[in-house]
Amino acid sequence: MTTDASADARVTRAWGRILEWLADYTPPSYAALEAGASDHEIAAVEEALGVGVPEELKALWRLSAGEKGVNGSGLMLGDWTLMPLDAVIEVHQTQTQMQMEMRLRDTDGEDATEDDDLLALWQPSWIPFCSSHPDDTVNGLYVNGRTGEVCRWSRYGEREREYESLPAYLELMAVSLEAPLTAAGPEKPGMLRGALVWGPPDGERGGQWVRHLGEARPRYPAKTLGAIREALPGGERAEFDEQRDAVDLTDPGAVAALRDHWWGRAVRAQEKLEDEVAAALRGSVMAQPGRELAPEYEATLPPAIRHRPPSLDDIRAALRHESVRARFSQDHLAAIPPHYPALLLRWWDIARLMADPRGDRAVRAVVNGRHTSEREEPEPHR
Repeated sequence: MTTDASADARVTRAWGRILEWLADYTPPSYAALEAGASDHEIAAVEEALGVGVPEELKALWRLSAGEKGVNGSGLMLGDWTLMPLDAVIEVHQTQTQMQMEMRLRDTDGEDATEDDDLLALWQPSWIPFCSSHPDDTVNGLYVNGRTGEVCRWSRYGEREREYESLPAYLELMAVSLEAPLTAAGPEKPGMLRGALVWGPPDGERGGQWVRHLGEARPRYPAKTLGAIREALPGGERAEFDEQRDAVDLTDPGAVAALRDHWWGRAVRAQEKLEDEVAAALRGSVMAQPGRELAPEYEATLPPAIRHRPPSLDDIRAALRHESVRARFSQDHLAAIPPHYPALLLRWWDIARLMADPRGDRAVRAVVNGRHTSEREEPEPHR
C-alpha cells in the first residue's frame, strides 16, 4: 500500500472535527479520550508488533491514543471503542500467535504456501485499532497495512471489509455527527447520560437514549484552545498566541488556568457580538435596517453581509452553494410578505453558520439530504 501525506492530513482534519463535536455536545466522551501518543511511544508499539504501522493510523494515535469508554460503550462510529495502545499490542500478539499455531497444525511442518496466506485468519500487517467494548477485545476493526482498508474481525473468524480506508471511516463519522439526519448505516448518534452512544441501544438503555437530530450548536465555544482562539476577536488572538506559547504544556494546572481565563474572555466577546447583532436587527428589518456592527467584529461575518442589514441578494450571495441557494429561493417563494422578516433572519443565521467550514458542511449535507428524501414518508416524532 502506498500512503501519502494527504491521507494523514485527512485523518487529522476529520479527527479535529470529531473532537470539536465531542467537546461541544458530549463532554464525558471527550474526557474519556486518552492523550495523543508521542513518536517514541508509537515506535515502541511497532517494535512490539514487529511490523510497521500505517502512517494514517499513526496520525490518529498522535491525536488520541485510545479511550476509556463511558456507560459501557465506545464513541467510535458503529459503537466501537478506540483501543489504547497496550490493547493494540495484546490483540495483535494474541491473534498472531493463534495464526502461527493454526499454521503449524495445518501444515504439519511443511512450508506454508501462497494459498495458506490467502486463508489466514490474521496477517502481521493487520493493525487493530477498535474493539467492541472497553473491556472486550474479541471483536473489532483493523487497518490492513497492505491495502489501507478498514476491516472487521470477530471471535468467529469473520474478516470483512467495512470501509475503504481509515480517513474514509473518520470522515463518515464526522459527517454523521455534524449532519445526523443524513447519517449512513443503522447506527445513529445519540446521548446516554451526557455521553455519545451510537444506537439505538438494546434493552433498558434504549429507553434512556436520546437521538441527536442536529440541534443548534452550543452558545459558547468548547473549552479547547483551538475553539477558544476561533471565538476570540481578531485583535485578541496575538495576545492569546503569546500566552499559549509561553505556558508549560506539561503542567496541567497551568494549562487549565490559561484555558479557563481565555474561555471567559471568548464568552464575553461572543455575548457582545450577539448584542451588536441584536441591536443591528432591532425592529422590522424591512422598515428599520438597524446600524453597523462594531469594527472589531467585521471579520466574524461573511463579506457579503458585513456592516449591512440582510437583504435577499446579500443572503443569496453569502450562502455560497447552489443547492443551498435553491432551498432559500424555494422558501422565499413559498412565504407571504408578513413572514419576510422572520424568513430573512432565519436564512441570515444560516449564512453566518456557513461562514464556518464545519457549519458549511453540515448545512449542505442536510439540505442535500432533504432533496433526496422529500418523497419519502417522514419518521414519526419521538
